Amino acid sequence: MGSVNFSGWRPVRLYTHADRVQVDWMRLGDEPLLAPFFQDSIQRQMRHPFHQAFRRQTPLEDLLAWHAQSPGLAPSLVTFHVSRCGSTLITQTLAESRHHLQLSEPAPVDYLLRVALPQGLLDRAATVQALRAWNSAWAQRSDSASAPLQSCSLKMDAWNTRQAAVVAEAWPEAPWLFLAREPLSVMVSQMRERGFFLVPGSLGDFLEGVSAEEQLRMPTEQYCARVLGAIYAAMVREFVPARSLLLDHADLPSAIIDQVLPHMRWHVPPQDHARMRERLTRHSKHPHQPYVPDTLPKHSMASDLLHSVTAQWITPHYQALQELRRTHGAAARPEAEEALP
Repeated sequence: MGSVNFSGWRPVRLYTHADRVQVDWMRLGDEPLLAPFFQDSIQRQMRHPFHQAFRRQTPLEDLLAWHAQSPGLAPSLVTFHVSRCGSTLITQTLAESRHHLQLSEPAPVDYLLRVALPQGLLDRAATVQALRAWNSAWAQRSDSASAPLQSCSLKMDAWNTRQAAVVAEAWPEAPWLFLAREPLSVMVSQMRERGFFLVPGSLGDFLEGVSAEEQLRMPTEQYCARVLGAIYAAMVREFVPARSLLLDHADLPSAIIDQVLPHMRWHVPPQDHARMRERLTRHSKHPHQPYVPDTLPKHSMASDLLHSVTAQWITPHYQALQELRRTHGAAARPEAEEALP
């Protein structure tokens, strides 16, 4: 591979063409990602005619070469979560700093873990390299006039917890955050507005040993409970006390300042710290609305069937997470407290 130059270009999409992994680049410079999710930010940029007309498509090898030539920051936090548990409030709070890059559930990362690796397009070692290279291409500045980048955090999709071991290989030194929530509240939220991953077939054979036909025949509540239960179970299985902070939705929003920032070992500039505290008072996805706890209203909406499948398929794993919290504690590591201003 020869010399490449992708300064100011960002890899917005990874895709398959002719059985090879390809990269779609967009010239974004140091434009911040302020939307709640990575794809929302990219879609907003796609509305500009310039970004429609000027793009670059390259083989994955060029992304790897750019990583070797111009390495960016590794994540200072990797977040695993169970969905509908407050993780967006954390990412939006971190995004208040111009010195921080928040990559929230980026589709290219999910593509590498859920498509490229399982389908044999990349082996495990190549997937690890691709993860590092993709993150690196974002976690760097291209303009000296931009605010220096001090930290980068990566929030995974909920179902990616099963691939936590691959993520650990990519960034063995990165602190992890595990965020859970009392499961009945998660189930009620998903029944009101179901995420795509809770539609049978969307995650392939995510429910091991359950045929596609069986999944389609399941009552919606049962299917959702089993998928979410598998995510909670993966969180129990993949939790590593030495690098992981385990929080519950009930700890928010105060734990973001008191525990997440110290866990990241990030010295937050005072002016950013003030903006973060103000952001904690507002709704994660609708910042014009105040943040209001909603666990009790959610419980009042739950049907008997929802109570039953939640108790059967999710609650035992949630209780195991609670036991991990009691055993290992939820407080941030003492050596990281100097990160607070």
